[in-house]
Amino acid sequence: MRPIIESFPQRSMDLLLEWSLDDNKRIRRCASECLRIRLPWAKKMYIALEWFDTYKQILTNLKDDTDKTIQKSVASNLNDLYKESPELFEEIIDSWKDENVTKACTWIINHGSRTKRKVNLLS
Repeated sequence: MRPIIESFPQRSMDLLLEWSLDDNKRIRRCASECLRIRLPWAKKMYIALEWFDTYKQILTNLKDDTDKTIQKSVASNLNDLYKESPELFEEIIDSWKDENVTKACTWIINHGSRTKRKVNLLS
């Protein structure tokens, strides 16, 4: 999917945005996993930064999902984002904290902030 996203970013982001609202949890998870900046087995992909508004909306659509695999995927997305752009990471987190924060969202924010905590401990 990553080569398709890089070749057709507009169409791919529109599709992933649609997938983030799908009834099938595997499709919702794919919407998140496809946009990971730093997958351990693939080269970095910066579409999330280049199409940030759509990326943010996709993660926002998934932030309250009760499925643990989706929560882990969204948290990993946030952790990757922090490594590339702490400012954009904070933009997403701050926008989520303005709403009623669910238990799922709290877990995602906490797990997605693991690199931030490490950096702050070392500072």
